[in-house]
Amino acid sequence: MSSALLRIVVCGAVDDGKSTVLGRLLVETNSIPLDEIDESRRMANGEVDYSQLTDGLEAEREQGITIDVAHRHVY
Repeated sequence: MSSALLRIVVCGAVDDGKSTVLGRLLVETNSIPLDEIDESRRMANGEVDYSQLTDGLEAEREQGITIDVAHRHVY
């Protein structure tokens, strides 16, 4: 049995919520380790910041914007 590869691309303008939607999708599919979710919650004062789960660069987290393409696996 082979499994199909599904690629998801999200396009939109600045501040449309692209990273937030993808971060939420990753959390809901249990594709993010719990320690990363806890770290996001700690950095956002109790609430999970879904957008930061796809931001890998330190500059992205400091500026609150996505700068580079993120690749994550959804299980």
